[in-house]
Amino acid sequence: MNRQAFSLLLLTALFLFGSTSVFSEESDNEKAAKAKPKDRYQVPEGDVAALAKFLDGLMAYRPKTTDEILAYRQKARKAMESAADKILKLEKDKSSTAYRKAVSVKLQLDLPKLQAGTEQDQKQYYERVAKHIDAGKSFGQPDLALAYTTSQLIEQSGNEELAGEAYAKFGAIFEKNDDETLAGYGKMMSGVARRLVLLGKEMKIDGTTLEGDKFDWKAYRGKVVLVDFWATWCGPCIAELPNVKENYEKYHDKGFEVVGISLDEDRKRLMRFVVENKLPWACLFEDGVGTNHPMAQYYGVMGIPTMMLVDRKGKVVSMSARGGELERQLVRLLGPTDEAGGE
Repeated sequence: MNRQAFSLLLLTALFLFGSTSVFSEESDNEKAAKAKPKDRYQVPEGDVAALAKFLDGLMAYRPKTTDEILAYRQKARKAMESAADKILKLEKDKSSTAYRKAVSVKLQLDLPKLQAGTEQDQKQYYERVAKHIDAGKSFGQPDLALAYTTSQLIEQSGNEELAGEAYAKFGAIFEKNDDETLAGYGKMMSGVARRLVLLGKEMKIDGTTLEGDKFDWKAYRGKVVLVDFWATWCGPCIAELPNVKENYEKYHDKGFEVVGISLDEDRKRLMRFVVENKLPWACLFEDGVGTNHPMAQYYGVMGIPTMMLVDRKGKVVSMSARGGELERQLVRLLGPTDEAGGE
C-alpha cells in the first residue's frame, strides 16, 4: 500500500469511526514500526526510478557497527544485483542514467572475479567495460573508477599486454574530459600504458632541474643512468638512498649516473634535503605540481620509488632497479669494480 492510499484510508476511518480507535491503532503501528525497522536490503517492487534510488542509497550506505557490517556483507551484493537486473529488464532506453547505472553496478560486482580469471575471462570483462564506456555521452568519477580499477587489476594479474591496451583506451577517453580531475587521471592512465611497454625502448626525459636549469637528457647518452622517481616525504625512497649512493660511488667512474625526478612540492625543503644528504646527481623539480610532475604523468608513475635503469644506448633495461637488482644490472652493463671483483 502506498502512502497516498494509506492516508486516504486513515481519513476515511476518522470520518466513519471517530478519532479514538483510529489514533490508538496508529500508535500501535508506530510501535510496531519501531520494533521492526525497515529492511534496507529489501529490493522495491516499484518502477525504474524507485530501483535506481534504491541502488543509490545502498551504494552510498556505510555500515558502522559490527552487525551492520555483517549484514552488509551478507545482503548488499544480492540486493544490488537484483535491483540492477530489474532495471535492465524494465528500462527500454539503454542510454538512460538508470540503465547505465545498472550496467555499471553489474560490472562492479563482477570485479572480484577479474584477477582470478583466465586471460580469456579478463579479455571478455575488459570488452564489457569498454562497451559500457564507449556508450557513454558524459562521464563521472564512477566511470573513471571502473575503468581504472579494471586496468589495474588486469595489470596486477600479470597480463600486461591487455592492461596496456585497457590503460591506453580509457586514458585516451578520459584525458579529453572537461573535468580537470578526470582529465588528469586520463593522462596518468595513458602514461601507465606508455610505461608498460617501455622496457627495451628509449626513454624520454625533459624538465627543469632543482637549480632552475633546463635539463639536457642528451648529455647522458653513452652512460648507464638510474632514473629515480622519489620524494623527501616517501619513507621507502629515503630508505633506498644509501644503496643508490653506494653504487654511485662505486660505479660513477665507470659511467654510472643518476637522475632524480622529485615529486615534492616544497622547493626549499627539497633543496635543504639534497644539500644535507650531499646528493651529487641532477634532480628534476617543478614548482607546485608535486605528484603531478609532467614526467610522472607521462610515464604513469602511481607509486614511488619507481626506479628505471637505462643503458648506454638510452634503452630501458630494468623497470625496478632497487636493492640488489641495481648492482646486478651495473655489473652486467659496466663490469665489476675492483671491490666487487675481490668479493
